[in-house]
Amino acid sequence: MANHDIYLYGMITYTTALLLRGGFPAANGYSEVKEKHFFTGGETGGAANVLAGIGCKVKMDGNYLGFNTENAIRSFYGNIGVDISRLHCGPEYAGVDEVIIIDKETRTTFGQFAAYFEDYYQKKIIRWNKPAEEDIKNAKAAGIDPFFGEESVLAARYCRDNGVPFVTIDERHSHEVCRLASVIVVSGDWIRDFMPEYNSAEKKPELLKMYMENTKGLVVFTDGGGMILYGRDGEIKKAQAFKVDVISTLGAGDTFKAGCIYGLMQGWDDDRIIRFSAAFAAVACTKFPLPHNPPRLEEVERLL
Repeated sequence: MANHDIYLYGMITYTTALLLRGGFPAANGYSEVKEKHFFTGGETGGAANVLAGIGCKVKMDGNYLGFNTENAIRSFYGNIGVDISRLHCGPEYAGVDEVIIIDKETRTTFGQFAAYFEDYYQKKIIRWNKPAEEDIKNAKAAGIDPFFGEESVLAARYCRDNGVPFVTIDERHSHEVCRLASVIVVSGDWIRDFMPEYNSAEKKPELLKMYMENTKGLVVFTDGGGMILYGRDGEIKKAQAFKVDVISTLGAGDTFKAGCIYGLMQGWDDDRIIRFSAAFAAVACTKFPLPHNPPRLEEVERLL
């Protein structure tokens, strides 16, 4: 008997977060640190945090833990009831961690993700688990990050083969994980960095149509606090992000993704999934640190 409703596969990090009193400093400048916090994050780790916060039973798999991160990650997820029994510590490996500096408008990340993936693409060093099909077939919905090579594709195929709807994020429309996904969420930051030729209000609908031509799933383009574009089967719709008093945007994208996963689990239609996910992410922006103070369903319902 499965003890989880949602399966997540992807990146899990250990995060040091600094919340600034003022704005981010210029080069050679100074800014006062208002708060310092330590918690788990990553696209998948962050989604697990907020889903557990609204009472979902989550099982998570993904990258290896390391000797610098294992104890803290196990302790954190043990306290919030997320099943990480599949995770193990990689040999002679420090783990994935990051430092994030946050003001009201921006978040700036310092990490070693480029080196992490260069080890895979250039040296064929794999530092993540192979997904277990039994974990996926027992879930009601899933979130699959596309970043872990053949293993991400395998997780997506397991979802397809077992009729488990899943959400993925930030990858090109031609990628197999995107083609198989029930929901694809693409952030404005990702479009800006990886497909800049489409980073305008005029070109984004064209790009959205390219995604819709390659999948039967719902395609969503987010843009921070701006307009959300979404659609399937050629029809494009718009929704405005909710306006809230922002404390930190850290984790907002992970929370939007988590909202889509929750909506799939509930069997909602596209419009309801988008509206709930937008509200879920907006409430997350009023929290810091988000993993220690995740949104509650009653807060989301109040905003809706």
